[in-house]
Formats: sequence, structure tokens, C-alpha cells
Amino acid sequence: MKIETAKILIAFIENRSSLISDFEQWVYSNSSLEEELGSEIYTDLISLNFKDNSIRVRVKELVDPIIDYADIHKDEILTIVEELIFQIIKPSKGISQLYTLAEKGYIFLGAIDVIGNFGEQGKSIVHSIDNEMDKESEWDILLKIEPNFINDLTQLKEKLETNRIVLTGEKEVVKYYGEQFKYEEN
Repeated sequence: MKIETAKILIAFIENRSSLISDFEQWVYSNSSLEEELGSEIYTDLISLNFKDNSIRVRVKELVDPIIDYADIHKDEILTIVEELIFQIIKPSKGISQLYTLAEKGYIFLGAIDVIGNFGEQGKSIVHSIDNEMDKESEWDILLKIEPNFINDLTQLKEKLETNRIVLTGEKEVVKYYGEQFKYEEN
């Protein structure tokens, strides 16, 4: 399955995408979807009742076993990290996105203080950033308080690219945290 297809499916399952009707239209209009999912899963998918309140759960049950979370999450992490390294996005947005991935089990992201302290009152750099600030102002504040942030991200990127950190795509249930994705660090 293509990474972009998997990302659309995951965004729908996690309720991060637009309307159910938009997803339904995408399912019916995507000419390569049957080939990517296989005819059995595709047939089951197009047979679903998209008006059913549990549609996201049903879609997850169908496609979860064939999604390669390792590749998708690695691609997602690297994309966010590069956008932060090159200061393409607001740091508050990128930090929030990486924190969300850390909560899914990728706790190695928390080794970067800015990400690890994201939700902590008094520690989080995000509390110093006003929602109305422009991107440059956010970067000025962040780099003044955490001058090693870009360097830390660069090291993280290198570890992922050289497989010193390997995302397995496997899940485990962890007490207090629920379902978490596993990784190996060499």
C-alpha cells in the first residue's frame, strides 16, 4: 500500500480527517484502492455503511492489519523533523505533532527536552509562545531558551536514517498507556 493511501486511512481512523462523506467519496473514486488493499478488503470496505456511527472502528478493523505503521510513522517523524530543522513550520505545531507521536509509544522523541516537556506546566516552552505569534517570533523564543533544539533534531534524524532507531510497526499494550508502538534503539 502506498504511504499516502495509508496516511489517509489512518487520518480517517483517528478522526483527524474531514467529513465521513468526503472519505466515502475518496474510497469510491480512488481507482488504485482495490489494487492497494486487495480485492477482499476493498470489497468489504466499499460494502460498509458509511452512515453507521461506528464506521471508523469498522474501517480500522479492515485495514489495520495491512498498514505498515513503521514506514508511515518514520516518514511522518522525518517530515516533521525536517520541517522543524529548516524552520518551515511554526515550532509549536511541529513540537505538538512530535509529542502526539511520542504518546503513541515513540518515547525516544521525549529525549529532546522541548518535546518531552510539552505538556508540563512550568517546563514547557510552548507556554512561552502566544498563539497569535508569527512563525519567526516563535522560533526566536524557542532558540533563545533551547539553543540546541535544531542540533538535537538533526541527531534524531540521523539516528532514524541510519537505523540506529528502528520503528517496528508492532504494537503492545502498556499498563496506564494502553496500545503503544514499539521501536528498537541500537
